Amino acid sequence: MYRTVLLGAIVAALAMIGSTAAQTPQPDLAGVYSCDGKNPDGSAYHGVVEISRVKETFRVRWTMDDGAIMGVGIYSGGVFAVSYFGGAPAVVVYKVDGDKLVGEWTMGGAEGAVYIETLTKTPGATVPARPPSGGPPPRPRRQTPKPENGIQL
Repeated sequence: MYRTVLLGAIVAALAMIGSTAAQTPQPDLAGVYSCDGKNPDGSAYHGVVEISRVKETFRVRWTMDDGAIMGVGIYSGGVFAVSYFGGAPAVVVYKVDGDKLVGEWTMGGAEGAVYIETLTKTPGATVPARPPSGGPPPRPRRQTPKPENGIQL
């Protein structure tokens, strides 16, 4: 009998924890961040990261001295995971720590090594509007004049 009551109490506690976790609001990740991290050679890098929400996912853009890299991410189970291509397939996983995202990243060819990166949200900065990437900008449609009789060939 004691085991049944104890098991019931554990199940009830786990259910309460699960319902509390499900009710925890997702952090507002969208914004502009300063970026600091370590390269595979041990040198430091700095840049700007823009995170914008796209429905249930996020678009992430790192801008460094040598150019920009685009990634796509999701927030799930308290973790922000982003996949990107920076010369090789790569992934970074961030934990939210107040106004910071503390991350670990790796990429193909890194021989199993994991590196660090910290993003610090810039107060008041907003992500500039950009056209969706993934192809050339749409071309303007050419207007064909209608003939006088109203029939268009």
